[in-house]
Amino acid sequence: MGVLKRGDCLLLLFALFLPVSLSGQYLVLKDTILLVPLSKLAEPEKSVINFRFTQAMEYSLTASNLLLSNWQQTENSNQFTFLQNFKYSAQLFDDHFFKITNIFLHNLGIQIFFDSLTKIAFDDNTLDTRIEFKFGRSVNLTFLSNLSTRFFNGYDYQSDGSGSVTRTPASSFLTPLIWTFSGGIGIQVPRFLMLNFGLSAARLTWIRNKKRLESSGRTDFFGVPKEKDHLFEFGLSMHLLVDKNLGNWGNWNCDVLIFKNYNKPVDLVLKNLIGIKINKFIKTCVQTRLIYEEDVSKTLQMENLISIGFNIRL
Repeated sequence: MGVLKRGDCLLLLFALFLPVSLSGQYLVLKDTILLVPLSKLAEPEKSVINFRFTQAMEYSLTASNLLLSNWQQTENSNQFTFLQNFKYSAQLFDDHFFKITNIFLHNLGIQIFFDSLTKIAFDDNTLDTRIEFKFGRSVNLTFLSNLSTRFFNGYDYQSDGSGSVTRTPASSFLTPLIWTFSGGIGIQVPRFLMLNFGLSAARLTWIRNKKRLESSGRTDFFGVPKEKDHLFEFGLSMHLLVDKNLGNWGNWNCDVLIFKNYNKPVDLVLKNLIGIKINKFIKTCVQTRLIYEEDVSKTLQMENLISIGFNIRL
Protein backbone atom coordinates (compact mmCIF):
# COMPACT_ATOMS: atom_id res chain seq x y z
CA MET A 1 0.00 0.00 0.00
CA GLY A 2 1.51 3.32 -1.10
CA VAL A 3 1.85 6.58 0.83
CA LEU A 4 -1.14 8.96 0.60
CA LYS A 5 -0.46 12.42 -0.74
CA ARG A 6 -2.05 15.64 0.56
CA GLY A 7 -4.77 15.63 -2.13
CA ASP A 8 -5.62 12.00 -1.34
CA CYS A 9 -5.98 12.84 2.38
CA LEU A 10 -8.37 15.69 1.64
CA LEU A 11 -10.50 13.41 -0.53
CA LEU A 12 -10.56 10.79 2.22
CA LEU A 13 -11.65 13.34 4.86
CA PHE A 14 -14.43 14.57 2.56
CA ALA A 15 -15.68 11.03 2.09
CA LEU A 16 -15.71 10.41 5.86
CA PHE A 17 -18.23 13.20 6.39
CA LEU A 18 -20.64 12.11 3.68
CA PRO A 19 -23.94 10.76 5.22
CA VAL A 20 -24.33 7.07 4.30
CA SER A 21 -26.41 4.19 5.58
CA LEU A 22 -23.98 1.33 4.66
CA SER A 23 -21.38 -0.04 7.04
CA GLY A 24 -18.55 1.04 4.79
CA GLN A 25 -17.62 2.95 1.68
CA TYR A 26 -15.06 2.08 -0.96
CA LEU A 27 -12.84 4.82 -2.25
CA VAL A 28 -10.64 4.45 -5.29
CA LEU A 29 -7.47 6.51 -4.90
CA LYS A 30 -5.49 5.98 -8.07
CA ASP A 31 -4.87 2.22 -8.07
CA THR A 32 -5.37 1.69 -4.31
CA ILE A 33 -8.69 0.52 -2.74
CA LEU A 34 -9.37 1.58 0.88
CA LEU A 35 -12.16 0.27 3.09
CA VAL A 36 -13.43 2.95 5.50
CA PRO A 37 -15.66 1.57 8.35
CA LEU A 38 -18.44 3.97 9.36
CA SER A 39 -20.09 2.04 12.19
CA LYS A 40 -19.24 4.80 14.68
CA LEU A 41 -20.50 7.59 12.42
CA ALA A 42 -23.98 6.30 11.52
CA GLU A 43 -25.95 3.23 12.44
CA PRO A 44 -27.54 1.27 9.60
CA GLU A 45 -31.02 2.60 8.63
CA LYS A 46 -30.68 5.52 11.09
CA SER A 47 -30.96 9.09 9.82
CA VAL A 48 -28.06 11.41 10.59
CA ILE A 49 -30.44 14.42 10.45
CA ASN A 50 -31.55 15.47 13.94
CA PHE A 51 -34.18 18.05 12.97
CA ARG A 52 -36.53 18.43 10.03
CA PHE A 53 -38.20 21.54 8.59
CA THR A 54 -41.40 21.57 6.53
CA GLN A 55 -43.51 24.41 5.18
CA ALA A 56 -46.67 24.93 3.12
CA MET A 57 -48.50 27.92 1.69
CA GLU A 58 -52.05 28.33 0.39
CA TYR A 59 -53.82 31.31 -1.16
CA SER A 60 -57.39 31.71 -2.34
CA LEU A 61 -59.42 34.60 -3.74
CA THR A 62 -63.14 34.00 -3.91
CA ALA A 63 -66.15 36.10 -4.84
CA SER A 64 -69.91 35.95 -4.52
CA ASN A 65 -72.82 38.22 -5.35
CA LEU A 66 -76.43 38.68 -4.26
CA LEU A 67 -78.84 40.30 -6.71
CA LEU A 68 -82.50 40.84 -5.76
CA SER A 69 -85.41 42.42 -7.58
CA ASN A 70 -88.36 44.15 -5.85
CA TRP A 71 -87.02 43.01 -2.48
CA GLN A 72 -89.06 44.47 0.36
CA GLN A 73 -87.35 43.05 3.42
CA THR A 74 -84.17 45.12 3.80
CA GLU A 75 -82.40 47.94 2.01
CA ASN A 76 -78.94 47.69 0.41
CA SER A 77 -79.46 43.99 -0.31
CA ASN A 78 -77.76 43.82 -3.71
CA GLN A 79 -74.10 43.25 -2.97
CA PHE A 80 -70.83 41.78 -4.15
CA THR A 81 -68.36 40.13 -1.75
CA PHE A 82 -64.65 39.39 -2.14
CA LEU A 83 -62.87 37.05 0.28
CA GLN A 84 -59.09 36.71 0.39
CA ASN A 85 -57.51 33.91 2.41
CA PHE A 86 -53.78 33.30 2.92
CA LYS A 87 -52.26 30.54 5.06
CA TYR A 88 -48.59 29.81 5.75
CA SER A 89 -47.46 27.02 8.05
CA ALA A 90 -43.98 25.87 9.07
CA GLN A 91 -42.73 23.13 11.40
CA LEU A 92 -39.34 22.39 12.96
CA PHE A 93 -39.26 18.99 14.69
CA ASP A 94 -37.35 15.86 15.48
CA ASP A 95 -38.65 12.31 15.24
CA HIS A 96 -39.19 11.70 18.95
CA PHE A 97 -39.54 14.58 21.39
CA PHE A 98 -39.65 18.17 20.16
CA LYS A 99 -41.75 20.26 17.73
CA ILE A 100 -42.22 23.97 16.95
CA THR A 101 -45.21 24.92 14.78
CA ASN A 102 -46.01 28.36 13.33
CA ILE A 103 -49.24 29.10 11.45
CA PHE A 104 -50.07 32.51 9.99
CA LEU A 105 -53.61 33.17 8.74
CA HIS A 106 -54.85 36.26 6.91
CA ASN A 107 -58.53 36.74 6.03
CA LEU A 108 -59.96 39.79 4.34
CA GLY A 109 -63.58 40.23 3.25
CA ILE A 110 -64.86 43.26 1.34
CA GLN A 111 -68.56 43.89 0.73
CA ILE A 112 -69.71 46.25 -2.00
CA PHE A 113 -73.33 47.39 -1.81
CA PHE A 114 -74.29 48.56 -5.30
CA ASP A 115 -76.42 51.52 -4.21
CA SER A 116 -74.67 52.76 -1.09
CA LEU A 117 -71.22 51.89 0.23
CA THR A 118 -68.19 49.63 0.35
CA LYS A 119 -67.03 48.18 3.64
CA ILE A 120 -64.45 45.78 5.02
CA ALA A 121 -66.59 43.03 6.47
CA PHE A 122 -63.93 40.61 7.60
CA ASP A 123 -60.34 41.48 8.54
CA ASP A 124 -58.64 38.92 10.72
CA ASN A 125 -54.94 38.05 11.08
CA THR A 126 -53.58 35.47 13.50
CA LEU A 127 -50.17 34.00 14.26
CA ASP A 128 -50.20 30.75 16.23
CA THR A 129 -46.96 29.41 17.72
CA ARG A 130 -46.82 26.07 19.55
CA ILE A 131 -43.81 24.54 21.27
CA GLU A 132 -44.42 20.89 22.16
CA PHE A 133 -42.50 18.32 24.19
CA LYS A 134 -43.91 14.82 23.73
CA PHE A 135 -44.69 12.55 26.66
CA GLY A 136 -46.19 9.45 25.13
CA ARG A 137 -47.88 8.97 21.79
CA SER A 138 -50.58 11.66 22.06
CA VAL A 139 -49.89 13.73 25.21
CA ASN A 140 -47.63 16.79 25.10
CA LEU A 141 -46.34 19.52 27.35
CA THR A 142 -47.37 22.55 25.30
CA PHE A 143 -46.53 26.25 25.28
CA LEU A 144 -49.01 28.19 23.14
CA SER A 145 -48.96 31.74 21.79
CA ASN A 146 -51.90 33.19 19.84
CA LEU A 147 -51.52 36.69 18.39
CA SER A 148 -54.57 38.27 16.71
CA THR A 149 -54.99 41.74 15.23
CA ARG A 150 -56.43 43.88 12.42
CA PHE A 151 -54.64 45.43 9.46
CA PHE A 152 -57.33 47.69 7.99
CA ASN A 153 -59.78 50.25 9.30
CA GLY A 154 -63.13 48.79 10.37
CA TYR A 155 -66.46 50.51 11.02
CA ASP A 156 -69.82 49.94 12.64
CA TYR A 157 -72.69 50.82 10.29
CA GLN A 158 -76.08 52.10 11.37
CA SER A 159 -79.13 53.16 9.39
CA ASP A 160 -81.42 55.94 10.59
CA GLY A 161 -84.46 54.41 8.88
CA SER A 162 -84.60 56.99 6.08
CA GLY A 163 -82.06 55.29 3.83
CA SER A 164 -78.93 57.09 5.02
CA VAL A 165 -76.15 55.12 6.69
CA THR A 166 -73.70 56.42 9.28
CA ARG A 167 -70.49 54.75 10.28
CA THR A 168 -68.30 54.99 13.36
CA PRO A 169 -64.72 53.68 13.72
CA ALA A 170 -64.54 50.22 15.29
CA SER A 171 -60.96 49.07 14.62
CA SER A 172 -57.75 50.01 12.81
CA PHE A 173 -54.17 48.87 12.22
CA LEU A 174 -53.01 46.86 15.29
CA THR A 175 -56.15 48.06 17.10
CA PRO A 176 -56.93 45.86 18.87
CA LEU A 177 -53.94 43.56 19.21
CA ILE A 178 -54.76 40.56 21.41
CA TRP A 179 -51.99 38.21 22.56
CA THR A 180 -52.96 35.09 24.48
CA PHE A 181 -50.22 32.77 25.74
CA SER A 182 -50.33 29.76 28.02
CA GLY A 183 -48.58 26.64 29.22
CA GLY A 184 -50.31 23.35 29.87
CA ILE A 185 -51.20 19.91 28.57
CA GLY A 186 -51.89 19.11 24.94
CA ILE A 187 -53.72 16.12 23.47
CA GLN A 188 -53.17 15.34 19.80
CA VAL A 189 -54.93 13.05 17.35
CA PRO A 190 -52.53 12.79 14.37
CA ARG A 191 -53.78 14.44 11.17
CA PHE A 192 -57.05 15.49 12.79
CA LEU A 193 -57.10 17.71 15.89
CA MET A 194 -55.13 19.21 18.75
CA LEU A 195 -56.61 20.19 22.11
CA ASN A 196 -54.60 22.34 24.55
CA PHE A 197 -55.52 23.14 28.15
CA GLY A 198 -53.75 26.25 29.41
CA LEU A 199 -53.32 25.59 33.13
CA SER A 200 -51.60 28.96 33.41
CA ALA A 201 -52.62 31.57 30.86
CA ALA A 202 -52.44 35.32 30.30
CA ARG A 203 -53.83 37.78 27.77
CA LEU A 204 -52.59 41.18 26.67
CA THR A 205 -54.95 43.56 24.85
CA TRP A 206 -53.28 46.62 23.29
CA ILE A 207 -54.97 49.59 21.62
CA ARG A 208 -52.47 51.28 19.30
CA ASN A 209 -54.71 54.02 17.87
CA LYS A 210 -57.02 55.02 20.70
CA LYS A 211 -57.77 58.47 19.24
CA ARG A 212 -59.46 56.89 16.24
CA LEU A 213 -61.99 55.11 18.46
CA GLU A 214 -62.80 58.03 20.75
CA SER A 215 -65.41 59.37 18.33
CA SER A 216 -67.50 56.23 18.90
CA GLY A 217 -68.47 57.48 22.37
CA ARG A 218 -67.40 54.31 24.16
CA THR A 219 -66.12 54.26 27.72
CA ASP A 220 -63.76 51.36 26.96
CA PHE A 221 -62.30 49.70 23.89
CA PHE A 222 -62.30 45.87 23.79
CA GLY A 223 -62.19 45.82 27.59
CA VAL A 224 -59.40 48.39 27.85
CA PRO A 225 -60.42 51.45 29.95
CA LYS A 226 -60.53 54.73 28.04
CA GLU A 227 -57.67 56.25 30.07
CA LYS A 228 -55.31 53.32 29.27
CA ASP A 229 -53.88 51.78 26.11
CA HIS A 230 -53.52 48.16 27.30
CA LEU A 231 -55.00 45.54 29.62
CA PHE A 232 -53.15 42.53 31.07
CA GLU A 233 -55.20 39.58 32.40
CA PHE A 234 -54.49 36.21 34.03
CA GLY A 235 -56.68 33.12 33.84
CA LEU A 236 -57.24 29.77 32.15
CA SER A 237 -57.50 28.91 28.47
CA MET A 238 -58.53 26.14 26.10
CA HIS A 239 -57.50 25.95 22.46
CA LEU A 240 -58.99 23.48 19.96
CA LEU A 241 -57.53 23.22 16.48
CA VAL A 242 -58.98 20.89 13.83
CA ASP A 243 -57.25 20.61 10.45
CA LYS A 244 -58.67 17.70 8.48
CA ASN A 245 -58.43 16.87 4.79
CA LEU A 246 -61.77 15.62 3.49
CA GLY A 247 -60.37 13.19 0.98
CA ASN A 248 -59.20 14.83 -2.24
CA TRP A 249 -62.17 17.18 -2.49
CA GLY A 250 -61.93 19.49 0.50
CA ASN A 251 -60.59 20.61 3.85
CA TRP A 252 -62.09 21.42 7.25
CA ASN A 253 -60.34 23.91 9.54
CA CYS A 254 -61.78 24.84 12.92
CA ASP A 255 -60.01 27.06 15.47
CA VAL A 256 -61.62 27.62 18.89
CA LEU A 257 -59.97 29.75 21.59
CA ILE A 258 -61.57 30.13 25.04
CA PHE A 259 -60.08 32.40 27.70
CA LYS A 260 -61.39 32.70 31.26
CA ASN A 261 -60.26 35.62 33.35
CA TYR A 262 -60.42 34.77 37.06
CA ASN A 263 -62.77 37.72 37.69
CA LYS A 264 -64.72 37.89 34.40
CA PRO A 265 -66.95 35.71 32.20
CA VAL A 266 -65.57 33.46 29.46
CA ASP A 267 -64.47 34.96 26.12
CA LEU A 268 -64.98 32.78 23.05
CA VAL A 269 -63.61 33.09 19.50
CA LEU A 270 -64.53 30.40 16.96
CA LYS A 271 -63.37 30.34 13.34
CA ASN A 272 -64.71 27.59 11.11
CA LEU A 273 -63.79 27.16 7.45
CA ILE A 274 -64.97 24.41 5.09
CA GLY A 275 -63.41 24.44 1.64
CA ILE A 276 -64.64 22.26 -1.23
CA LYS A 277 -62.56 21.84 -4.37
CA ILE A 278 -64.48 21.96 -7.63
CA ASN A 279 -61.33 21.38 -9.69
CA LYS A 280 -57.60 22.00 -9.30
CA PHE A 281 -57.89 25.80 -9.13
CA ILE A 282 -61.55 26.50 -8.28
CA LYS A 283 -62.75 26.25 -4.68
CA THR A 284 -65.90 27.16 -2.77
CA CYS A 285 -65.72 28.17 0.90
CA VAL A 286 -68.15 28.41 3.79
CA GLN A 287 -66.61 30.51 6.54
CA THR A 288 -68.16 31.20 9.95
CA ARG A 289 -66.88 33.30 12.83
CA LEU A 290 -68.44 33.36 16.31
CA ILE A 291 -67.33 35.86 18.95
CA TYR A 292 -68.47 36.34 22.52
CA GLU A 293 -66.76 39.12 24.47
CA GLU A 294 -68.88 40.63 27.21
CA ASP A 295 -66.76 43.81 27.21
CA VAL A 296 -67.74 44.37 23.57
CA SER A 297 -71.26 42.92 23.43
CA LYS A 298 -73.43 40.79 25.71
CA THR A 299 -74.80 38.87 22.72
CA LEU A 300 -73.12 36.21 20.59
CA GLN A 301 -71.82 37.79 17.38
CA MET A 302 -71.88 35.70 14.19
CA GLU A 303 -70.50 36.33 10.72
CA ASN A 304 -70.95 34.04 7.70
CA LEU A 305 -69.39 34.21 4.25
CA ILE A 306 -70.11 31.84 1.36
CA SER A 307 -67.99 32.31 -1.73
CA ILE A 308 -66.40 30.64 -4.75
CA GLY A 309 -63.20 31.47 -6.58
CA PHE A 310 -59.52 30.86 -7.33
CA ASN A 311 -57.31 28.72 -5.08
CA ILE A 312 -53.62 27.72 -5.26
CA ARG A 313 -51.52 25.61 -2.90
CA LEU A 314 -47.68 25.59 -2.88
